[in-house]
Amino acid sequence: NQDVPHRFVAIGLYEVHFGRGTAWGASSNAFVNAVFGGWSVGSIVTVSSGLPFSVVVSGNPANTGTIGTVNRPNVVGDPYAIKRTVQRDFDTSAFAGNDRFTLGNAGRNILRQRSFFNWDFSALKAWQIREALRLQFRFEGFHFSNTPRFGVPGNTLGAANFGTITSADTPRNLQFGLKLIW
Repeated sequence: NQDVPHRFVAIGLYEVHFGRGTAWGASSNAFVNAVFGGWSVGSIVTVSSGLPFSVVVSGNPANTGTIGTVNRPNVVGDPYAIKRTVQRDFDTSAFAGNDRFTLGNAGRNILRQRSFFNWDFSALKAWQIREALRLQFRFEGFHFSNTPRFGVPGNTLGAANFGTITSADTPRNLQFGLKLIW
């Protein structure tokens, strides 16, 4: 259930070299240095394959005698032989219900959610108030690009939402903060 065959994560932090004590803006006045000097920016970028999931049938047509046993349908075609859309994430006609008292031939986790992209971004500005006292302003954007991360499509054969994506993960979240460091 947790198989992710491809995952790329890149992390970067860059201190902007502008203001007093740097090559650029070393002779800037106090106001310009207070506004534009001392910034740092950072990012975490993640690109990942989607998680696997299974197609199931409602009820217990195989009559396995237990509610814990999942009934799976028969695979009768290629589920990805279509152009994927939110309304039809996989070809629903590629599955047929299993006959009574038989198990379907669909394996476990044979389909995969869509891959996802995530970019977390931060910008920090520090002001030295005294020798042992600093004030830091922080801007953080989680899922900064707001690229949709779709949920699992309906996976129950015969249900109204079968093959349809009806949810998405958390949207962009922005926050600002001040931190006093001593």
